Amino acid sequence: MLGNIWLSSALIVTAIFSAGAMYKSYSDIQEAKQIQEHYEIISEIKTLIAKQYNKEPNKITRDEIIAHLPKGENWEKVLLLNRDKSSNLSNKELVNETGNFEISEDEKLKLLALKAKLKDVIDVNSIEAVDKKYTFEVGKVEKNRVSKDIEIENSLNRAIHFLGTEILYSNKSASETMDKLLADENKFIPYDDIYQDFEITDVGELKTKKQKYFKSKIKDRLYKNENAFETRLYKELKDLL
Repeated sequence: MLGNIWLSSALIVTAIFSAGAMYKSYSDIQEAKQIQEHYEIISEIKTLIAKQYNKEPNKITRDEIIAHLPKGENWEKVLLLNRDKSSNLSNKELVNETGNFEISEDEKLKLLALKAKLKDVIDVNSIEAVDKKYTFEVGKVEKNRVSKDIEIENSLNRAIHFLGTEILYSNKSASETMDKLLADENKFIPYDDIYQDFEITDVGELKTKKQKYFKSKIKDRLYKNENAFETRLYKELKDLL
């Protein structure tokens, strides 16, 4: 009987430890998922700040991120710290002062989760631990996108100026002028900077899609009718855009 009691107790203890291990595993998985989600959120915040102030995302600091968080909620605790209850910005931050992620070397699951998120962005195998911490730059992809967005805007300005000059001031036909805009030799369309995913692999079809996208950007800009020049130009081009 004592043997049966001992066996039952052992099974109970084993079950308790197993349940605890399973809960810990589940908790770690949830936290790893949150790490990925928070990386995306911080990336988006950096992108918005970068576009608003024409600044490279990788140069945006944690203080700047905090300044742009919504008021009235404990967003610093939610987004910028690890899940430890004792965490604060001076001892266990998730986002360091330079605005990048820091993961302890021994937090394997979270480290793997973030590496999985970054595998197509940077060579994660080249990152080495410093003081038993891994630091991951936030904003590498966003930096490229912001610079490309700026180049697309510059190209739009050049294209609209060209269209207006030809159609409104030189009395060229709208269709003829649009053909010139699309001609490769005139280099108005920044094909290499149009990064939007059109899910097309055929080169010719992708080029056509990018032309259509650029024309839609011109239409959107002219449709706003922010000045008389754009109003007149929109009337001339609306059927071609």
